[in-house]
Amino acid sequence: MTDTERRRDPFRVQPGPQLGRRLMRAVALSVSTALLLAGLSFDAYVYFSLRAAMVDDLTAQAHIVADNSSAAVLFGDNGAAAQTLSGLQSSEAIERASLHDLQGRLLAAYNAPGLRTQRIDTAPTALATEGHRFAENRLQVRVPVREGDRVVGHVLLSASLRPLYERVAAFVAITLVVSLVSFALAFALAVGIRRQIDGTEKRLDYLAHYDPVTGLPNRHAANEQIQRLIETVGRTSEGFGLLLLDLDDFKLVNDTLGHGVGDELLRALAGRLTKFMRPTDIAFRFGGDEFVILSPRVVDPVQLQALANAAMRAFDEPLAVGAQLLRVRGSAGVALYPNDAVDAASLVLAADTAMYEAKRLGKNTFAVFQPRMLNDTTRRVQLEADLREAVSHQQLRLLYQPIVDLVTQRLVGVEALLRWEHPRLGQVSPVEFIPIAEASGLIVDIGQWVLHAACLQIRRWHDAGHRLHVAVNVSALQIRRGIQAQIDAALRASGADPRSLQIEITEHSMVEDLASNVAQLEAVRALGIQVAVDDFGTGLSSLAYLKRLPIGKLKIDRAFVKDLPDSSDDAAIASAIISMAHSLSLTVVAEGIETVAQRDFLAAQRCDFAQGFLYSRPVAAQAIDAMLAGGRVMAIAG
Repeated sequence: MTDTERRRDPFRVQPGPQLGRRLMRAVALSVSTALLLAGLSFDAYVYFSLRAAMVDDLTAQAHIVADNSSAAVLFGDNGAAAQTLSGLQSSEAIERASLHDLQGRLLAAYNAPGLRTQRIDTAPTALATEGHRFAENRLQVRVPVREGDRVVGHVLLSASLRPLYERVAAFVAITLVVSLVSFALAFALAVGIRRQIDGTEKRLDYLAHYDPVTGLPNRHAANEQIQRLIETVGRTSEGFGLLLLDLDDFKLVNDTLGHGVGDELLRALAGRLTKFMRPTDIAFRFGGDEFVILSPRVVDPVQLQALANAAMRAFDEPLAVGAQLLRVRGSAGVALYPNDAVDAASLVLAADTAMYEAKRLGKNTFAVFQPRMLNDTTRRVQLEADLREAVSHQQLRLLYQPIVDLVTQRLVGVEALLRWEHPRLGQVSPVEFIPIAEASGLIVDIGQWVLHAACLQIRRWHDAGHRLHVAVNVSALQIRRGIQAQIDAALRASGADPRSLQIEITEHSMVEDLASNVAQLEAVRALGIQVAVDDFGTGLSSLAYLKRLPIGKLKIDRAFVKDLPDSSDDAAIASAIISMAHSLSLTVVAEGIETVAQRDFLAAQRCDFAQGFLYSRPVAAQAIDAMLAGGRVMAIAG
């Protein structure tokens, strides 16, 4: 096994932050360019400003010399001309000066101390016309000498540009220092920003690939890794396995204990899952309460089953969540690539299909994908589409199973049971289509139809002189959507006596938004409608819930009745439920009674009512009419 196969970095190589590095380069380039352009612009401005000032200064001095030497030039007085030029010694910038008459003859010349004597007008670069020019690192100015309005000669001045260059160089040095300081400050600021960006980038990169609750890689990372493993098939491996795990009834944990406890539970389960995995296996939180485990180099169903068995071991012991221990269950589906799929999407679909098969088998188990399961999925999709038409096409009907008073052995009520007569498939079992209706939300419309049909039958029996109560099962979704309004609509449409209607709820249906559900059931009970808890003992079976719920009846689930009276455990459970219910002023119905021995045991325990095949299978309303007329239920019971 190579190091890259181990889970130190389980599914990808960290690329490292890139945005901060690019930002630093951009800041450095932009700041440097901006400072360079600003410095060059400023230095150019200084250079040309100083040069213009030097021209103005030298021209002004030339005019002063010309004004003071007009007489000397006019009369050809060389001594006076020399004396006038000697006054230029106070100007350090002037190197040479000369006075000339109108014919260009030199009258006097001046050379700054330390310079070799040279006639300025004999230099090859001497200025021949009035004005100024820059040549050979010098500024030359020629100004006419006037006597009144008449030009009698000219003055030539030559100044070195070295002082100008020195001043400009000083400004350039200052600019460079300021630019470097500014760049250093900008760079320091950019470094601080980069650190923040690097931290944010790392956090975003983490969130893009990891689940913050469990610390496991997330769905995005799972999809990337699946694709990587697919690319290895045929080169370094022959295939790999995928396990999709879904917690059973996890919503109850969030609703009863809070989302904080739910998150702690997921964290604990993630740690437990990784404990039982191979070193090369990788666990992901796929979303919600779903986990995925990818197992490289798995090539046959036996290895898949080993993977699933290892994952299911995570549920063998309770999970420590805070100060409490919670026992949870899960259902898993496993699939193999390339045997069960052609790409990542179909592989996840195969595992998901197998997982739902595990739930159909009773939950808390796993299933290995089989091609027939896709046919089952196709059937479920088709049944859902057909179920949407069932109500409007009158394909649904109600059967009624008698409920008998165990003391008087009289028929006192019936439970309304839904049946679907499919035009092509024939009878579709409620075990198959009720979960589809609940998952799709169709149960609300179907439940409304059941309430209307049951209330109409109540009215018919009432008109015939029979005081039977009819028990109707309602779903959690119906309660959340407003069961009181649905019942009101059915009662108004049928004119049925609300005291003859009973509704049956399950323990699970009441957990979510308990306060709102209790308020609705209180309003229903205020109408005279009795509320019963169906399949008691298979759900939470919490005394705290029983105390809060406005119920009047418990129904013992058939799972605790079928082995009576031989099973001591079931006998103890049934007796305890009956005793507890009576202490809470609740009546009890035992479901699934098929033998006289079961009936006699429950009667001896003072169970109030019985229901099961011993009395009758679910039958049409006309058969109930016949029982009421002929007393056939008592004949079977006796």
